[in-house]
Amino acid sequence: MMLKIGIIGANGFLGLELIRILKAHPRVELCKILQRDLNIEEEFSHLKNLGLEKIQSNNINDFNNLDCVFISLPHGTAEEYVKVLMEHVKIIDLSSDFRITDQDSYYKYYKTNFNSEIQKKFDYGFIEKNIASLRKSSFVANPGCFALTAQLSILPFNDLIKEISITAITGSSGGGKTPTLKNHHSIRSKDLFSYNINKHRHLSEIYQSFPNLKECLSFVPLSGSFSRGIYLTAHITTNTRIKEQILLDRLENQFKDMPFIRIQNQIKLSNVVGSNYCDLSISYQNENHFIVEACLDNLVKGASGNAIECMNLLYGFDQTLGLNSLIPTYL
Repeated sequence: MMLKIGIIGANGFLGLELIRILKAHPRVELCKILQRDLNIEEEFSHLKNLGLEKIQSNNINDFNNLDCVFISLPHGTAEEYVKVLMEHVKIIDLSSDFRITDQDSYYKYYKTNFNSEIQKKFDYGFIEKNIASLRKSSFVANPGCFALTAQLSILPFNDLIKEISITAITGSSGGGKTPTLKNHHSIRSKDLFSYNINKHRHLSEIYQSFPNLKECLSFVPLSGSFSRGIYLTAHITTNTRIKEQILLDRLENQFKDMPFIRIQNQIKLSNVVGSNYCDLSISYQNENHFIVEACLDNLVKGASGNAIECMNLLYGFDQTLGLNSLIPTYL
C-alpha cells in the first residue's frame, strides 16, 4: 500500500523536514502541497528538480482524496483546514492547536479559541506513553519539542518524583522561519538567555501527561547559540530512597521496545541532530537525588520525525519505516 500524502504549511522549517523525510519513505507518495504564499521551489531552491511545483495547489478540496495530511502552521491557524478535511482524511497536526484537552489550561497558556468538539477527536502523539491509542487513531496532535523532551525524561520515574527542576536549551530553528530580534541567529549565535521561566506553553502538555508534577516542577527554557537540537537536564529529588541500578533498570525497561530512544553514558547534540533519536542518560548522586539528561533534534524527533512515526503507527507500518536510515549528521 502506498499512502497519498499532503502537507499544509510546507514552507516552514517543520514542513521542509516533512518533505525531506517523506521523500525517502518507501510507502508514501507526496501528492499535494498547499500553496499559501510563495512557490516552494522558488523560496527554497535546494528543493528544485523534486517536482514539488507540479503538486502545489491553493484549493483545500484537492486534499480530500488523500490518505493523510500533515498540517504545519502557526498556532491558531490549523482549525479552518481541519474542519474541511476531517470527514475525508487522517490528520497529523504539528501545531499546538489540539494538544491540550482541558479548556482552562488551554486558555491559560494559549489565550485563543478552544474548539472542544474538534479537540476531543485528537490523540496526543506522545508515542512512548500513548502508543496503543495512536495505533487506533485518525487524528493526532504532535507534541511540542520541549514538552516531548521533558516527558521522555520524566516517564520512567514519574512515581518517584518529589521535586524536579528542568533546564532545557533549544536551538534557533525552534523560533521558526521568520526572524525576530530575539530569534535572529546572528544575535543568538553569540548569546545564551532564558525566557518564560515556569510559564512556557509546553508546560501545559507536561502537566497534562503528569498532573502530579504541577506543584513540584520548575522549568527554565534557554535559547542557545546552535541552530538545531534541544539539550535538557532534569534534577530529580525522590520521594523514597532508591538504588542506582533500579533507576537504570527502569530506564531500560521503559524504552526497551521504543526504537528511537537510546540510553547513553554521555549525551551530546551531535549524536542526534538530523536523526529521529532521543538520547538519555542518568547521573546518580545519592539515594534521593539523580540527574536525567536528554537531547534530540527539535525538528525531527521533536516535531516532523515524531509526526511521521505517528503516521506509521496509524497505518500499521513498522514504527521505524522511513526514519531508521536518518543517522545523525554529526558535523
